[in-house]
Amino acid sequence: MNVTSKKNELIKWLSSIEDKTIIDQIDNYRKHQTSFDIDKEINTAITADELKKRTSDFLKSLEWKK
Repeated sequence: MNVTSKKNELIKWLSSIEDKTIIDQIDNYRKHQTSFDIDKEINTAITADELKKRTSDFLKSLEWKK
């Protein structure tokens, strides 16, 4: 199925929805869609060393019973 057919199928389905809650949920989903900005994500990412430290700290905090 090509993209145009899928779009038309979705439009027909969306037009048939009567429930306000579902329409609101779809609208909220649409509003929250953003493009992925890799440069922005990299600036806020943690390093591999920080990940290793956090994972080790978390594992050490667990109660290990033998």
